[in-house]
Amino acid sequence: MIGAGWIAERFVDALQSKTRQQVVAVGSRSRAGAIAFAGRFDIPRPHGSYEDLVSDPEVDVVYVATPHPSHLPHGLLALNAGKHVLIEKPLAVNAREARELQVRAAELDLYCAEAMWTLFTPKFDVIRQVLDAGMLGEIRTVIVDFGEWFAGDHRIMRPELAGGPLLDLGTYPVSLAHWVLGIPVEIIARGIPAPSGVNGQASVLMVHDGDAH
Repeated sequence: MIGAGWIAERFVDALQSKTRQQVVAVGSRSRAGAIAFAGRFDIPRPHGSYEDLVSDPEVDVVYVATPHPSHLPHGLLALNAGKHVLIEKPLAVNAREARELQVRAAELDLYCAEAMWTLFTPKFDVIRQVLDAGMLGEIRTVIVDFGEWFAGDHRIMRPELAGGPLLDLGTYPVSLAHWVLGIPVEIIARGIPAPSGVNGQASVLMVHDGDAH
C-alpha cells in the first residue's frame, strides 16, 4: 500500500476479509503514520517513505491510494522499482498521464491497472451476460445520474487535489457508458462551478457509433 488514508483502509479491509491476498507492507509519508496504519490491520512491514515501500523485496504488487495528482508519480515509482501496480481511480488526472503510465508499464512488461472496482462485482458480470446474449436488443441509450453531498472542506472541493465530480463520482457513469457502448465519437459537456472553483456539477452527452447516446 502506498498511502494510509480512508481509501486505503477500505481496500485493505476488503482484501483481508474477502480474498486470500496478503497485505505485507504499507508506506506512508511518515514512519509514525505507517506504524499506526500497520497496527490497525496487522500489516507486518511499515515503511516511513514510499521509496522504502517499493524497494521492499517482499512486495509483489503495489496499490496506490494517494490523492489524484500523486497517481502518476507514485505509479511510476512502483513501476520503476519493478512492481506491478494497481492505482486507485482515476488512473491519472488526464489522458497524457494515463498514456505515460501505459507506456512505462509496457516497456517494463509489468501490470498496471485502474482500480475501477464496480466492473469486478457480480452485478456487472450479470449485466455483461445480459448484454452479450442480446436480451435487451440494440442498446441506443444509457442514462446514468450520480450525485452526492460533500462539505466545503472535503478533498473533492480542492482544486490543487484535482477535485470536482468528473475524476471521482463521474468515473462511474462515464465508465458504465463506455463499457456498454464503447468509445464515444463525440462528447458535449457543460460544467457548473462550485464556490471553491472546481466543478460542482457536470453534465455530459456522449455520442457513440450508430448514434447511440
